[in-house]
Amino acid sequence: MANLSNWYESKSLVVQALVDLICQRTSFVLREPEIDKFILILGSYGIETENNFADSFFAEYEGDDDGVLQQFVQDWCGVAKGCLPKKLLKEANSTQLWNDLIRHDFYKLIFNGNTYFFKRVF
Repeated sequence: MANLSNWYESKSLVVQALVDLICQRTSFVLREPEIDKFILILGSYGIETENNFADSFFAEYEGDDDGVLQQFVQDWCGVAKGCLPKKLLKEANSTQLWNDLIRHDFYKLIFNGNTYFFKRVF
């Protein structure tokens, strides 16, 4: 749960619930100004409530380099393994899988040097 400061108390109950979930699920969105900015960016993706966030949030990764995308694709393939042809998983590299398939289902958000993935349909 977020710190019960004046900043927090000034938020609506809907936003307080969203702040609480962001604080629970992320490790790198910590300070009040960061949380405000993060919430503003999430809103541009249609993520405005605790339920929206819970339904759409997939993963948070430290950093924003190519290794992050590679790790995400590996993690995603582990979850989607039964849904994808084995040939596709063996022959495609991470960047190709992201560009040809996965990016249509996820938003990739880089915030304060870290990377967040949210499902587009939630």
